[in-house]
Amino acid sequence: MGTKGLVKVGFLAIALSIAGQVSAGPPDNFTAKMSMQGMIMPMAKMGDKTRIENPMMKGLVTITSRADNKTIMLSVSNKAYFEQPIQQRTPNLLDPDVVAEKKKIGSEKLDGHPCTKYDVIFYRKEKPAQKFKAVVWEAQDLGGLPIRQEMDYSGAPKGGASGKVGGPGKMIIEMKEIKVGGANASMFEVPKNFKKVSSMPELLGGVGKMMEQKEKK
Repeated sequence: MGTKGLVKVGFLAIALSIAGQVSAGPPDNFTAKMSMQGMIMPMAKMGDKTRIENPMMKGLVTITSRADNKTIMLSVSNKAYFEQPIQQRTPNLLDPDVVAEKKKIGSEKLDGHPCTKYDVIFYRKEKPAQKFKAVVWEAQDLGGLPIRQEMDYSGAPKGGASGKVGGPGKMIIEMKEIKVGGANASMFEVPKNFKKVSSMPELLGGVGKMMEQKEKK
């Protein structure tokens, strides 16, 4: 996997953060197809847990549990998994430590869902001077679930999509084919016959070793 692949893995981390932090009003159990940066990612949410399938590497699944502050990466082909604490990355407007100032700018229908459209300014509580912009469409028939988000990170410090501070510029995320109640507990469990490993390169096997060698060069 080259540089573009690594950047897209960083985008996946941001997607997990955004998918996993829906507020109390929207459904807390659903499946959907999440579209971001040209990638279509099957996802599921159940309570505080989210699951996203990697569209670039078949069989690679990421599960996040906010209650446990844990991210689990599963490799179906290698029957292995890797755990690590949730990493704080580029902020999004649904992070619990983010302040969001919303202004209604209209109403639209997206994919058959009547939506309220908002202009949003958002920032972390501890960094009020570092502001970001977004336009959000909240589906009123889904309790205000944000089914489209256009976030502008162009003013963020440099660091890249996978960095702890910086952002990738403008990012558009959409959720389609939403099925409320479509998730089940087994989607968020590690199969009993999977082996725990200590690193991502070990999880990915030969592909992971190639990635590790390229990073060292």
